[in-house]
Amino acid sequence: MRQRCGWWVVAMVGLLACGPDTFSVPPPGTDGTGVEPLPEKPLQPELPTGPGVPDAGTPGPDGGTDAGPKLGEFPPVQTRVPQFELHIAPEDLAQLEAHPTSDETVPVVVVLDGQSAPGQVRYRGASTRTLPQKSFKIELDSGYDLDGRDHFNLLASWNDGGKLTEKFAVDLYTSMGLPVPKAQYVRVSLNGQHNGLYVDMEHVGKEYLRDHRMERDASVYRCGHRNCEMTLQPGGNYQGDFEKKTNEDVSRADLDTFLAWVNRSDDADFEAKLERFVNVEAYLGNLAMDALISNNIVEDSRSYWVHEHRKDQWTYVPWDLNNARMIYWRTWDETYPIISNRQPQAFTLYDPGVQDLWEQRQAERPSQRPTWSMLATRVWDRPALRERLLAKLEMALEGPFSEAKAHAHIDALWAVAKPELATDPYISPVHVARAQDSLKKYVRDRRAFLLKAMKTLRAQGTGALVIHEVAAGSSGYVELHNRGTTPVALENYALTPDLRGASRSRLPAITLAPGQRVRIIADGNPAAGPEHLPFTLSRLGGEVGLFDARQVSPAGKPLVYAPADAVYYGPLPAGQVYGRKTRGSEDFERRPLTP
Repeated sequence: MRQRCGWWVVAMVGLLACGPDTFSVPPPGTDGTGVEPLPEKPLQPELPTGPGVPDAGTPGPDGGTDAGPKLGEFPPVQTRVPQFELHIAPEDLAQLEAHPTSDETVPVVVVLDGQSAPGQVRYRGASTRTLPQKSFKIELDSGYDLDGRDHFNLLASWNDGGKLTEKFAVDLYTSMGLPVPKAQYVRVSLNGQHNGLYVDMEHVGKEYLRDHRMERDASVYRCGHRNCEMTLQPGGNYQGDFEKKTNEDVSRADLDTFLAWVNRSDDADFEAKLERFVNVEAYLGNLAMDALISNNIVEDSRSYWVHEHRKDQWTYVPWDLNNARMIYWRTWDETYPIISNRQPQAFTLYDPGVQDLWEQRQAERPSQRPTWSMLATRVWDRPALRERLLAKLEMALEGPFSEAKAHAHIDALWAVAKPELATDPYISPVHVARAQDSLKKYVRDRRAFLLKAMKTLRAQGTGALVIHEVAAGSSGYVELHNRGTTPVALENYALTPDLRGASRSRLPAITLAPGQRVRIIADGNPAAGPEHLPFTLSRLGGEVGLFDARQVSPAGKPLVYAPADAVYYGPLPAGQVYGRKTRGSEDFERRPLTP
């Protein structure tokens, strides 16, 4: 029986989801559409219902269970700052200091507003553990809780000049009804010494499922280190794989099936499957909010995916919103403004930040590949989904991210944070003095930038040269179509079956007249002539990218973002091709191969 260490205790109940022991690729479908990676019925057997089995909660407005009292309004600002006291033996604290990047824990006694509990603690953060002010990850000993919680993430936010970024971002996501972890300001002391103002960020685990009215026995997966790309496997030894945080003893077949669909499925039915198997309103809302806060480094966020088995639905839960480029860096000159003109299609194949990060990290790791989210990119590629996403963005620009509402909320947060920062031993006074106005200026400038960008965002995918049709196998091809009004010189373009690869195949010297199509043979035999590519397209499914080969970065590197066109397809048997329904259409279909 749990010990009452807080003012309320909730008993945890729930059943582990069942599932197959190993993952195997589903067999090809019988309807001519190839593999159906996401089944029409839940992957896991039906779980029992009835007394003692919690339900999934009542959905909130616009696709989330987490909407506040009124969609589009910021949640109320806290009226008090709770006090966390951490007591760590000197020798244990010395061990943490000697090995700050270790995940080894040491004993701690945690006191929250006068109630105490023992547990284990370590420093947390991918790149912040050696900073002067440490963040803490705490897990209470079995049988203990404080205010119904047994896991705590206490974030120092040392890099943030005013410690406003993450709390403002969480409240912004909350205002749009999105399933974001809760956050509050807290005061932390360490062995009796005041350690400053922290953000107490809700742990995403069983407590999160309970408090956000999700299925209690859902499976929670966390993105691996430097890997929220949603690819079939990590891109290299610099990335980690997904970690399962609940139901750890049950197979991860559901995740593998989900990733197979994300990476190896047709554009033709992508929207219908997304609607069925993903909390799509919440995911579109997250992408819209990412654009507002310039959340371009999702790679490092280690965010979460939650699979509710009865619904057979996946929900994205963001993490580390202090990675957003909205941050007011205390390591920069205090007069330097927050950059407000970053690409709104954050962490996608259309984000220039992908190029910058790739070139920066290639200098350290030559094997580094460009990193971006496959799922987010595919959403931006589909016109109807893109329009829904932009509608959410416009709603936020007129609502919580309007100058009036956003500035008022920043002022309210600052009224809580400013007095605490006055006694925080780690702050930079010159940055604190400018933090409130810097964030308000960012809101004003970001709004203006995004409103101007709307027309360009809506025009995505309207280029002249497009991939019209693909066929896989040793006799496959890529058919290109000039849907524009002027001739196109193909020698200026290159094709690739690997959108993350910097190596591409330059096209032959052919001029394509308006309305004209040409097939480039993907048989892996370039010696056969200039119209033959050095690669083949996999029958198991894949991707094809068309890039303008004339475009290079300021460093002279090939662009690894912003293709002229990209197409994704699922398993493609012999005698079948995949392409646009009509010339110039954005709708795709499978059809018999014709000479």
